[in-house]
Amino acid sequence: MSQEILSDLDGQFEANYNRSTFLFRHGLAGHPLFELPSLIALAGRLENYHGCYWSNGPVGVNDGWEAGADRRRSLRETIEDIAVNDSLVMLKFVVHDPTAGPLFRDLLTTIVKLAGRKMAQDVQVGRATILIASPRRVTSYHVDSDVNFLFQVTGDKSFSVFDPSDRTLTSDEEVERYFAGDASAARFKPERQAEATEHDLRAGTGAHVPCLAPHWARTGAQVSIAVSCNFDLASMQRLGLVYKTNHRLRRLGVGPRSPRDRSWSNDAKAWGARAVLAMRDLFRERGRRHRDSAGIPVT
Repeated sequence: MSQEILSDLDGQFEANYNRSTFLFRHGLAGHPLFELPSLIALAGRLENYHGCYWSNGPVGVNDGWEAGADRRRSLRETIEDIAVNDSLVMLKFVVHDPTAGPLFRDLLTTIVKLAGRKMAQDVQVGRATILIASPRRVTSYHVDSDVNFLFQVTGDKSFSVFDPSDRTLTSDEEVERYFAGDASAARFKPERQAEATEHDLRAGTGAHVPCLAPHWARTGAQVSIAVSCNFDLASMQRLGLVYKTNHRLRRLGVGPRSPRDRSWSNDAKAWGARAVLAMRDLFRERGRRHRDSAGIPVT
């Protein structure tokens, strides 16, 4: 990938990677791939692989991901009328598309190189998602377990990112519920908004979001097109196992120790959770072989 697309002259990627949010510049603005006819064609290809999410109608900062997901409009209609229909579209799995894929695979590779050894030794898989949003559209407050680099390509947005380590802002219980499958577990606290780093993202700028950093966004007066580059990390997978175990313990009435406590107990929880998952996978594999031998279709 050419230096014009993404570079890091002041070394922010390596210095602040997965620690704190920061702004960067990029050269994706104006690329023909992000024109609406190209995006409609891309969405048509991805929809066949269930690679699209879209939401129609007003959404508030504290709404869950299910808000507006009744999809009153088709995907094509949603993108064609995105300027007026108060919607959000996410085109996923774009790295696998034969037309768009090479650009995004190069972009993911470049990010890992810029972030340095710490990321390279931890990263498991990367992916890219194109976000298309109506003017004044809200993306609800939430956390993600992956590390994120958000590229604003067209339009602008106000993007608020909070401290990922502040458990008075996002409690251990909220993070436990998130890792247990509740993508909307983190709850927005309006009185804490002043503590956010608020990025004024314009076309050609981007922002880094560390793992578990709460964030939300509101687009400006024009259609917004952005690219979210996300990476799963081995370290977060281990932490997630601890939080999942704590969630189970809490439901049994046991007050678990916080993962912030670096004692042996959390290592034991992670090891135990991995062992349980491995045994479950083993029994599933045995069951699959048994069903296969019996001639029962397996999906």
